[in-house]
Amino acid sequence: MLSDREILELAEKARQGEREALGRLAGALRPLICRWALVMTGDPDEAEDVAQLVSMKMLRSMEGFDGRSKVTSWVYRITRNASLDHQQRKRRDRRLAERLGRLAEAAAPRLEDPLDRIEMKTTLRLIRTLLRELPMRQREVFDLVELQGLKPREAAELLEMNPNTLRVHLLRARRRMRSDMLARGHRHGSGGIHG
Repeated sequence: MLSDREILELAEKARQGEREALGRLAGALRPLICRWALVMTGDPDEAEDVAQLVSMKMLRSMEGFDGRSKVTSWVYRITRNASLDHQQRKRRDRRLAERLGRLAEAAAPRLEDPLDRIEMKTTLRLIRTLLRELPMRQREVFDLVELQGLKPREAAELLEMNPNTLRVHLLRARRRMRSDMLARGHRHGSGGIHG
């Protein structure tokens, strides 16, 4: 591990745009970032995901580092925030999966034909996959309005967003979900999903 002085020197060179210094700094801090991320997430795979994200954020925002704190303190804050964001996203995805599972269970008793049950499970799996592929803001909006049943105005208040902006995100999410479902439905020979 580099000394604090060496890290600060590399950070200053990286801040001035020296690519080699930026690469060396990222490489030197990576073990520390991975260790912190592992402590915060408790899972090696998730820690690796967070470390990747932290490295990208650090590289993108290096010019914003003003040198008033230690580089490691600055990177720790980035790692902590990225870990918290990652865990929050994971909890949201888990809640979404649970909600979709409950929807599947609620619909299952009405399906007498085993093929209908299989198709319903396949459709729900597809919806989960497509939701993960939406940009975060569209996923949040779609989840709140379409899956949790909030009115767009309520969702906008919850997300502290202009209602018109929310409607645009919702429209884009619906269009993308519809087109992706149709495209994947035809590709898998189900004849598409109507809606």
